[in-house]
Amino acid sequence: MDGKGTGYRHLGLDGRKVIERGLDEGRSLTFIADGTGTCVSTIRREILRNRHNEGRSNAKGADKNDCVHLKGCKRKCVCAKSAVFKGCERRLCRLCTIVECHKRCKDYLPRTCGHTQKAPFVCNHCTRYSRCTLVRWRYSASSAQHQAQRRSHDARCGIDMTKEEMDLLVEKVLAGRERGQSVHHIFATEDMPCSERGFYRHVDNGDIPIPPIRLAKAVKYKKRKKAKADSHKSGFYAGHEYEDYLELSKEDRAQTTEIDTVWGKKRDRKCILSLHRTDLHFQAYLLLQQRGKADVVSALDWLEICMEGRFSEFFGLLLFDRGSEFDDIAGIERSCLHEGTRCAAYFTDPSRPDQKGSAEKNHVELRKVLPKGTCFEGLDPCTLAEICSHVNSSVRRGCGDTSPMQLAQLVMPPAFFENLGLRLIPPKDVIGAPNILYRP
Repeated sequence: MDGKGTGYRHLGLDGRKVIERGLDEGRSLTFIADGTGTCVSTIRREILRNRHNEGRSNAKGADKNDCVHLKGCKRKCVCAKSAVFKGCERRLCRLCTIVECHKRCKDYLPRTCGHTQKAPFVCNHCTRYSRCTLVRWRYSASSAQHQAQRRSHDARCGIDMTKEEMDLLVEKVLAGRERGQSVHHIFATEDMPCSERGFYRHVDNGDIPIPPIRLAKAVKYKKRKKAKADSHKSGFYAGHEYEDYLELSKEDRAQTTEIDTVWGKKRDRKCILSLHRTDLHFQAYLLLQQRGKADVVSALDWLEICMEGRFSEFFGLLLFDRGSEFDDIAGIERSCLHEGTRCAAYFTDPSRPDQKGSAEKNHVELRKVLPKGTCFEGLDPCTLAEICSHVNSSVRRGCGDTSPMQLAQLVMPPAFFENLGLRLIPPKDVIGAPNILYRP
């Protein structure tokens, strides 16, 4: 039960039960207020706010006439039927069982009840409750609790924004989505009138006129591929298997670069070699003229030259899948600048893309600009560098609401970005929509 000095807490069910019991016993509002530890005005507001209308009594023999002049009225022949019914001119209209005189009499005034017009405002203790023809009001603790909870819920529903704020929110989100920016990127770089979580909740509830399909990836279904038999001889990956990779220390594996290839159309000769630094969430793209293992080695040789002797420092641990384009393990590991190795190469288990899932997941960002089925034959290194810049300039939650490009620029040498033609794109100019940066 709530008491005085409790920080103006709302009445609970226990307090309302005390009020109902006091009204049933005919207690005064002052007595009830002392029992609940509140003031009289609180009890008065509680009763008026949460009492419910139970209508008029329909009991047999109950008087249906609620005119204030009922007991002393001497009116006769109020209705036109007095000429039809014999003896009607000698009968008082208030005693008529055929016509309700109060509906036709010009002197009719509705009778009011003192119990409902003033304290206690309800009929809980009234002895005439069962046969009263006036509007009856009752206070019930369970009903009052339900009404209070419903009002509390309704007060917190809806959108806590003005129409101008709503229009601004929709305008900014749609403008960002037209450029291919993610919703998280938009909310991280713009001043919004609500949070990202609240925005999605309003969209799900239909409060914001943006269809959810414009905010999420389209779900595509395709027939599952059967695993291909391993064409390599036994022992081909000895010392380079995923089990060997897991034997490395966590500190070494923390700076892994996951490498994969991204293909366009099946007939294309060109493809993209992606290098994903898992700790930086940064993914670089190199254009391969063909999907052969010699092209992969040549691309890594060129990258080593761009790194100006620091290849091993930033790409010293590489993790591949078992694609045929990565079969030249010796060529991948050897350095083109000096005698010795430049990196250590390891390979995932067959049909286990999840073992380098970070790179696979990050390809989603690339596919926003180059959807599956896009022809790569007209793609050139400059265009691919621009695409790479936009992909890595998008704000990510996993990067602490910054972009992978910003993280990479803190640790990697400037020559790397200059040679690859990469740059940091301002947040408002980031593009992640298909056929804007590249039109085949």
